Amino acid sequence: MAGRWPGEPGGETGEGATRAVGRAILSSMRIDDLPAAPALLRVERDGRTLTALWRGGRLYDLSPLGLDRLLALPRQEIQERLETVARLPELDPAGVRLAAPAEGQEVWAAGVTYRRSRQARVEESTRSDVYERVYEAERPELFFKAAGWRVVPAGGEVGIRPDSGWDVPEPELAVLANARGEVIAYACGNDMSSRAIEGENPLYLPQAKIYDRSCAIGPAAVLAWQVRLAGACIRMTIRRGDQPVFQGEARLADMVRDPAELCRVLPAAYPLPVGAWLLTGTAIVPDPPYTAAAGDLVVISIDGLGTLTNRVVVVPHTGATAPPRLPGREG
Repeated sequence: MAGRWPGEPGGETGEGATRAVGRAILSSMRIDDLPAAPALLRVERDGRTLTALWRGGRLYDLSPLGLDRLLALPRQEIQERLETVARLPELDPAGVRLAAPAEGQEVWAAGVTYRRSRQARVEESTRSDVYERVYEAERPELFFKAAGWRVVPAGGEVGIRPDSGWDVPEPELAVLANARGEVIAYACGNDMSSRAIEGENPLYLPQAKIYDRSCAIGPAAVLAWQVRLAGACIRMTIRRGDQPVFQGEARLADMVRDPAELCRVLPAAYPLPVGAWLLTGTAIVPDPPYTAAAGDLVVISIDGLGTLTNRVVVVPHTGATAPPRLPGREG
């Protein structure tokens, strides 16, 4: 993987329901968490959610272009448009709140892309052979993770399910692709997961991965042609109260699949007119007896991409069930 990263150097608003949820997961903008490299942000000001460009310590308003319209363009045209910041109005960073860097984009995820991830999935599962096979298969594992309006920003609250007894944050490189599957930007990602539910049966993967507040991305979408990731490390620290309960580090170069190739596979038979985020898998998996608990502080950082910090909460569950009606099991 080393040396194969693409892009190395060499005001719109949502509809009512979406806007309400967006306000619920906004956080105060923390300059210290933002990357030094130019990046795309989503911010809220005066009740409007805007797409902005972070460059040189300044924030430029990209309205009315927006993230959706921007990602409908070819990568070369996106680069050219973002080079004209001198003509854009500026925003006061102190006068905005940070939203997740997603608009109409879906979030997808790739699984079993690191050896450690394969080992962890084998250990937790009663059907370990499926994970062994997909690690070396030509076809990658790709699955839906979240709608863009559900993504939690840096500083927001990520969730665990109350019907799961073993839950972990999974730190990942998040890749933003345009409608053509071209890599546009990178960010830190948190793929919250119920290992208990997935381990019970691989067919329960959607319930283990897709629930309220299960996906965080941020703090910003760092432009791919402005950052070098070939030698980058990803780190995660989890604190409970004043004490660290987990610390881990991995190299992005240990990924066995190329992120740019994964981004091209995603829309191969599934058009994505406003692009998509792709979480590219994890090499950092907290071992038992750790399980995420309400109040845990999860801090994920990737060299050059800033820091994604989120507090864990338990999400509501209605208690609904749907047991099978099988002969001999009534009553």
